[in-house]
Amino acid sequence: MTMPNTSSAQFPMRVVVRRTGLSASLLRAWERRYAAVEPGRSDGGQRLYSEDDIRKLLLLKDLVDRGHNISQVAGRDVGELRLMLRQNGTNGVRSETLSDEPVPSTRVGEPDGLGPRASEFLEACVKAAHEMDTRELESQLNRAAMALDPAALVDRVLVPLLNRIGLLWAEGELGPASEHVASAVIRRFLGWLLDTLSPTGSAPIAVVGTPAGHRHEFGALLASVVIAGEGWQVLSIGADLPAAEIADAAQRKSARLIALSAIYPREDPHLPGELRSLRRILGDEMPVLVGGPAAAPFAELLLSDGIQFLPDMTALRDEARSYLVTEHAV
Repeated sequence: MTMPNTSSAQFPMRVVVRRTGLSASLLRAWERRYAAVEPGRSDGGQRLYSEDDIRKLLLLKDLVDRGHNISQVAGRDVGELRLMLRQNGTNGVRSETLSDEPVPSTRVGEPDGLGPRASEFLEACVKAAHEMDTRELESQLNRAAMALDPAALVDRVLVPLLNRIGLLWAEGELGPASEHVASAVIRRFLGWLLDTLSPTGSAPIAVVGTPAGHRHEFGALLASVVIAGEGWQVLSIGADLPAAEIADAAQRKSARLIALSAIYPREDPHLPGELRSLRRILGDEMPVLVGGPAAAPFAELLLSDGIQFLPDMTALRDEARSYLVTEHAV
């Protein structure tokens, strides 16, 4: 009986995504940053994966689910990965990746009863923040990134996590040291997520930051992740920048979209004038989006200057998608 050649590259990315449960963006990140697998290429340049590649990816997914860092396991061969899983145990669940048999096809999104819900990731992250357990917080965020699509990750884990941390700090239930430690972990994670979601090749550029006087950067970091997830190249210019600097960055990079976050100080009386100056420098063609509680009281005033206020990340996601469609149509 002739055994199938499991080393030949034959499966396109969509098949690998379906069979492993990994998102395409995470799969690309594991390849680019950690050389987890090295797919072949079709004549047209499309990635092609082998059965061996799929088996290794499933082993890596199992290990990451059990708390291992992908950077520490990606370079190991299949035999080493299987041994690590056996040593760690399988929590009473039979792991298909421990077998040499061909990996069965499964569909992404089919419930297997093993994956925690977003709320469980959220509670685990809050607990880790309380305990200043950076490794556990990082592990829970990485697991959430594997289990959830980017929109659910942002809307159901990251946004409420930051809100909870801020509320706990304001109420004195979370000390300044715990808040700073958790913020540092989340900031690093958002940087990794932005890099993971950023499109390769040519894509229109969006400039993201915060206006003068606004130093809280998490809103802008989340906005960067959302916009990148919709297919934009994101230029993150940082916090507390005057209108002239924001406009200069957009013009020098030929950006097609500007998104700003204004969180604190609330009801900043200087904010409308700062955004009006930005519009005056840029002219009427450049879309300018702004979100955050500091901008909410000025929504109608800003709209009269051609600046659109967005109440949440869902609205930002919709606008980024809509503008990208417009860009491709030009």
